[in-house]
Amino acid sequence: MALVITLAIIVPVFGAPSTIGQEHSNNAHHKTPPLAKGNVLTISGSGTAIKIGNKTVTESASIDLTATVTRSSIGRGMLNFTGGTLTIGVGSDIYTVVRGQGTINYHSNVIVLHIVVKNTAGKTFHLDLYGRNAKPSSTTTFHVDFLMHQSKLAHMWFLRFPAATVKPK
Repeated sequence: MALVITLAIIVPVFGAPSTIGQEHSNNAHHKTPPLAKGNVLTISGSGTAIKIGNKTVTESASIDLTATVTRSSIGRGMLNFTGGTLTIGVGSDIYTVVRGQGTINYHSNVIVLHIVVKNTAGKTFHLDLYGRNAKPSSTTTFHVDFLMHQSKLAHMWFLRFPAATVKPK
């Protein structure tokens, strides 16, 4: 009787087909990040600039930025900004990208950019952009909403760029 109970316990454990090795062999549990290291992205959009300290003063604004993905994992991507411009008003204030970095969180679809720009006189300023609804892709264009109050140029302008376009090259 003890032999029958022992066999009844052992046989199902060793006799059942295993799928554990198959899952590991085809890497079914490994995900690939939405952006790959080396991808080049262009971010462009138009929106509004509101004067900090005097919210009755508004201007049109546009961005045109170029970034390279420097790192990418399942959770986030890191960006390095290599060029671009921010324009406030009708061509009156143009700021050129000096350098910058950014992070895209793939789980929360949030993008945070910290960029140093310079005006035509050569003075540098900090451009911070905070965006939501970014659903990145290495192959297709996606959109991001840069929100006001979190997005700003130094201590001068709040910026808002709804549905800015992010295009992989």
